[in-house]
Amino acid sequence: MRVIKSEWHQVEKRYAIDIDENLINEIYEDATVEEIEEIVRQLKDGELEASSVIEDAYTNDVTIDWDWLDEDDWWTDRKGGYDVTYEISND
Repeated sequence: MRVIKSEWHQVEKRYAIDIDENLINEIYEDATVEEIEEIVRQLKDGELEASSVIEDAYTNDVTIDWDWLDEDDWWTDRKGGYDVTYEISND
């Protein structure tokens, strides 16, 4: 007789987007060059949350083309019920 034990774990699924002046300009169409530079500076310095910019993109019907960073097919991913967070990487 065989007994199979399965463990179901919560996982992190990661995506990336490079935010530059061009994308900021697309999100905030009426922004001046100085305002765009200030938004980029605030993002880099952690004074502005990336989630605010992402939400503004969706509000302004700007498509975010995320790069998928993971390769795994996890059960919890297919079932839903997960939280979303954003992180700034200055690499």
